[in-house]
Amino acid sequence: MDTNDIGSRLGMLIKAMKLKQYQFTEKFGISANSLDRYKNNERFPDPQFLARLIDAGVNVNWLLRGEGSMFILAPWELGDDVRTTKKVQIVDGKPVLVNDFDTTYVRTSIFPIVAEISAGSPMEVPEDMEPAESVEVPTRYIPFGTDNYVAFRINGQSMEPQILHGDIVLIKKQITWDGLDGKICAVRYETGITLKRIQYDEARRGVALQPLNKDYRIEFIDADQSQWLTMIGPLALQLRLY
Repeated sequence: MDTNDIGSRLGMLIKAMKLKQYQFTEKFGISANSLDRYKNNERFPDPQFLARLIDAGVNVNWLLRGEGSMFILAPWELGDDVRTTKKVQIVDGKPVLVNDFDTTYVRTSIFPIVAEISAGSPMEVPEDMEPAESVEVPTRYIPFGTDNYVAFRINGQSMEPQILHGDIVLIKKQITWDGLDGKICAVRYETGITLKRIQYDEARRGVALQPLNKDYRIEFIDADQSQWLTMIGPLALQLRLY
């Protein structure tokens, strides 16, 4: 998640809504000081503020990560997500059968939350662990098909303030390391799994597992230890329940 652009995207959102800053703060129940800090990337947006944006149709994945469109698309704009039925409509005095878009329906997929993933030291996951809960995700957010993703719940604070304890993350399965330098990924190290930003270090011939929380240390895996490090995949989607 690139927090450096949240402020600029927030400015774009205010402009798109055709609101002045004081109107925006009144509409979404925040202070002018909070808005300034959000726009200057000095503070991560509060959950209550994000929830109000969602209620107003704002795509918070776009705001926080730059993914997707600024506003949540209506179901009839979602291509394969649309469910249509037929209805009779009077056209020029004659009954005609036409498509009726169901605007309350969005096609979803259900993912079992297979385990907790550590935002700290790697956490061991028992091989026979049964998923205790699941999460429902609109299919438009999983373009590569449900079999190519796995869901975890975050345990720990090392990825704060962007990824919080209790958040659900959807990981796109990928066994290779190609194109993942600098990305947030789930990895298995020895017998545990963890979520960290991956940074290659060619000079030291190893990989740095970087937390986003500055209170946590960077863990470096050198060439001799790399046999114990395997890729699960990059972060595809972050979910937070309110």
